Amino acid sequence: LGTPVASTSGTSIDFTGIPSGTKDIRISFNNVSTNGTSVLLVQIGGSGGIETSGYVSAGEDNSGRTTSTAGFILSRVQAAADVVSGTMLLMLENSSSFTWTEIGIVYQPTTTSVPHSAGIKSLSAELGRVRITTVNGTDAFDGGEVNIQFI
Repeated sequence: LGTPVASTSGTSIDFTGIPSGTKDIRISFNNVSTNGTSVLLVQIGGSGGIETSGYVSAGEDNSGRTTSTAGFILSRVQAAADVVSGTMLLMLENSSSFTWTEIGIVYQPTTTSVPHSAGIKSLSAELGRVRITTVNGTDAFDGGEVNIQFI
């Protein structure tokens, strides 16, 4: 279990130094909010850096679906007043092709929505880092905290 990181500033939160051989990563969101309406996005990468393309990902609630190829999308929509709490799980599907699958479920109390997400991504190298950001990459974090656990 990592150390909780306050999500109160900046446009991304990076977790680096994920040990070689990791097969399961759990990302916990505790009342995370931003100053805008761009949906939260999780990106992964190896020692060469974060990969920003090639994802097959969707976030969905009872009103519809949103997709992303730039990262694992966490929900369908985000309002400026929303806070997000929940978990995203990343699981190694194939160690030869560095393929990771993702499932997530969060709660957004201002909209009483419980969005869920799923996706898949093959990396160019073994996973060593995770980034939490937003789809537009410019909305700044302004509340809550994020933590990571790896197995």
